[in-house]
Amino acid sequence: MLIQFSVENFKSIKDRMTLSFEASADKIHENNYFIAKAPKAEKILKVINVYGANASGKSNIFMALTAAILTIRLSSSIQPGMMLGNIIPFKFDLETISKPTSFEFVFIAEDSKKYVYSFSVTKERVFAESLFAYYSAKPTMIFKRENDSYVFSAGYAKKLKPLSERTTDNKLFLAVATTWNCKETAVPFNWFMKKINTYSNRYDEVLHITGEKFEKDKDETLKQFTIDMLHAADINISDYKFSSKEVKALGLQNNMPPNQPFSGFPILNVIKEYEIRTKHIVDDGSGKKEVELDFSEESFGTRSLFFLSPILKNAFENGEVVCIDEFDASLHPLLVAYIASLFNNPNINKSNAQLVASVHTTELMDLNKFRRDQIYFTNKSRKTAATELYSLDEFSVRKSDNIRSSYLLGRYDAIPNIISQEI
Repeated sequence: MLIQFSVENFKSIKDRMTLSFEASADKIHENNYFIAKAPKAEKILKVINVYGANASGKSNIFMALTAAILTIRLSSSIQPGMMLGNIIPFKFDLETISKPTSFEFVFIAEDSKKYVYSFSVTKERVFAESLFAYYSAKPTMIFKRENDSYVFSAGYAKKLKPLSERTTDNKLFLAVATTWNCKETAVPFNWFMKKINTYSNRYDEVLHITGEKFEKDKDETLKQFTIDMLHAADINISDYKFSSKEVKALGLQNNMPPNQPFSGFPILNVIKEYEIRTKHIVDDGSGKKEVELDFSEESFGTRSLFFLSPILKNAFENGEVVCIDEFDASLHPLLVAYIASLFNNPNINKSNAQLVASVHTTELMDLNKFRRDQIYFTNKSRKTAATELYSLDEFSVRKSDNIRSSYLLGRYDAIPNIISQEI
């Protein structure tokens, strides 16, 4: 589970900003957080919604998450001299262009221990990296790195020092040590591999991820979950057929979206081509009959919800952190609110999965459903072009206040300053 994510000097993010899942002392909506004990009891939010005007930096938060996660995941496969991808500094300041980009994650891994992992990189090399673990109330340093200089805690030095000599300046030690079967780094590294993912809101573009789940759905639990989701959205699909075949991936690499920020798009020689047929039961006056459609004939919103379903099901079963930019694209506001409410529902979200999503719909701005600390805003300075991030909890807001109306009136900023003019 994610407790905090911090980033500095990435795209429009100049100064360090932190997205925090730590719940405030407010006692409302107790289902919207869970209690984690690592090592002391902490209240952790299940959902965070990020609002802001277009070009205010919302997407850059999710790109930063993606860049950090992919840098960790792919680090051990990087060859000496290779560039690190997706690292883009703040370019509106001559000083920050040449400075490293910094990331920090505070999280609880599968061993129920709290970890703090941070690293600073440019496209060329790693400048700093550290890992701390909370085995008790105080953090224990596992390793700390400044350029090519390493410091290890006494109990880890003998084992970890030889591995540092195998780590080139463009690789993360966390990944290299795990490759060499270091158990002290394996647990936090595996959290980045399995427990947090960013997804494109073009859910059909992540079919290479979800397609395998549909294929392996032998007990049809995913099918039932998907159909239930479609029915909850008032979409009249009674069943579907899912099939696949392998095809050569000729030209796939050249057709990749440039600088694709979200996880996925593996480069393969062979890929799978999927065919989906949906079934509808209709009554044309002469009685009920079943009509079959090719999936391409369904609306974009229907296709989005279809491909989103295995992502949600996997998250609820495995306690995954799901990060989606423009989450409400092609989805009705009431449906977006419904999906977010599933994460806050302890009877459905039994593994304490978390959702962080950027949205435009104000349907989620309801203090009868969400807490003040679950609503964040991004705002970009017209003077410096730098993004700032802050939560509704920083404002003096009463539960009875109409925050939706206040937001649209600009009381929290984070809305476009539209200038009326003749076009």
